[in-house]
Amino acid sequence: MSPCSVSVAVPDRVVPNTELCESMEMRTTPEWIAEKTGIMERRYVADDQDITGLATEAAERAVAAAGMEPHEVDVLVVGSSSPDWVMPSLGVIIADSLGITTPRIIDITQHACASAVYSMYTASLLLQEDGLETALVVCAECISRNTHPLDRTTRIFFGDAAGATVLRKTPPEEAPAPGGGAAAPPPVGLLGYDLGNSYSHAVEMASPSKLCHERAVYGEEVHSRYLQMDGRAVWQEATTQIPKSIHQALEASRVDVHDVGGFAVHQANARMVEHIARSIGVDPERMPVTADTLGNTGAASPLTSLWRLARDGRVGGGDVLVVSAIGAGFLWGSLCFRLADDIRV
Repeated sequence: MSPCSVSVAVPDRVVPNTELCESMEMRTTPEWIAEKTGIMERRYVADDQDITGLATEAAERAVAAAGMEPHEVDVLVVGSSSPDWVMPSLGVIIADSLGITTPRIIDITQHACASAVYSMYTASLLLQEDGLETALVVCAECISRNTHPLDRTTRIFFGDAAGATVLRKTPPEEAPAPGGGAAAPPPVGLLGYDLGNSYSHAVEMASPSKLCHERAVYGEEVHSRYLQMDGRAVWQEATTQIPKSIHQALEASRVDVHDVGGFAVHQANARMVEHIARSIGVDPERMPVTADTLGNTGAASPLTSLWRLARDGRVGGGDVLVVSAIGAGFLWGSLCFRLADDIRV
């Protein structure tokens, strides 16, 4: 399995640090946000928009970039921790909107920022079935509506976006020619991976069910309805687990870190991405930052980085690509691919 297209859809509304500080009425400055996080601005959906529309737009673009028709999608995996509806399924809504007819639709809803990795991994497993050739992975978040407007620990980091990628099944690895002939070409597709988790409440958000229960039993909401985050704990976990996970995925793939063409990693903030690049000893050019202009877009964030790599021509057919992320809970993972072809945007 190998990515063959990628797309990103973002809202039109740009929210710079200056606007955020004015609206937050808190003791922080645009300069402080920029220095500590590397984030200059982010995007928010407008009042008359929703994440369903943004996810559908990204999905449609990825399918078109792959040169496909929607009915040719064999598997649809959707990752979002902030869908407009708990039910019906966001995946089913996207399929209905675009004319995707496959019955193989899966929604991944509790993997937060790690959703892209787990969605692509799940799609790769489903594509093992005979007769299935293509999978569409869509990851989208509308976190602006899940953070308290006056909470500096969350509000300054997050933005809204959707990303999508089409994955194609790759041919099986060829054996070396007998009698000392020409060596077989290097394998393409998913070469190896690493997944892990560690239970934590460092990032949490109560469900509507829990909040309704608390109101009924205690007469009030004991937990906040907004996203809660311990920034120090997240930094420690992310800067520890992502580099470790990348190395383990590369080891499983028998690939040296310096042979990787590009790294599409979770964009918690620009400073964290820069730190991870230094930790594993790679040129920052191979690990592009999108958090500076988009903020942390949760499930969509690794796909925004993948889109930047593909758009700028930093990775192409035959190159090794690593996708890595960590999400609330904690869950983390890394995927190592050798691209069968260029990724279309």
